[in-house]
Amino acid sequence: MPDALVFDIQRFSIQDGPGIRTTAFLKGCPLACAWCHNPESQQGEPQVITLEHRCLRCGGCRDACPGGIDGNPGKTCTTCGLCVEACPTGARQLAGRRYDVDELIGEVLRDRFFFEESGGGVTFSGGEPLFQREFLLAALEAARARDLHTAVDTCGFAPRPELLAVAERADLILYDLKLVDD
Repeated sequence: MPDALVFDIQRFSIQDGPGIRTTAFLKGCPLACAWCHNPESQQGEPQVITLEHRCLRCGGCRDACPGGIDGNPGKTCTTCGLCVEACPTGARQLAGRRYDVDELIGEVLRDRFFFEESGGGVTFSGGEPLFQREFLLAALEAARARDLHTAVDTCGFAPRPELLAVAERADLILYDLKLVDD
């Protein structure tokens, strides 16, 4: 069964389809738009991000990093997560965690009561969810088997057969038009 790299699971969303929803944000996007709402979603691999407004400049992350990344030019982050664990304010975060289909649908099902009361469900967003197409197709099938309403928020940047395969399995496609240019 395929797994996916997810950078966030947002509960109680009311902007990503009808009713109250749980939105799973998948990592990876082929477009890399400069105006992206979720720039941490663009890379198709885990990455450490820093929320500067939370940073105390305490140095805990630097001390925890085995490679001395902060302040050691030429070093590359290995996304070990030690700096994230050492950060007292949550300024360092690891964007990207692997989920298999059952694990992600299990997370979504925790909110089932809210879906039933509001007509909501699960939305797959990103990044570009079609970037992880095999996982997306399997997740849509698993959600359907559990009577969850599904939506896919996509920019549509994928081969037509792949887009149509996803559209056949989703209850709703939210098409995010990026740019109109003659």
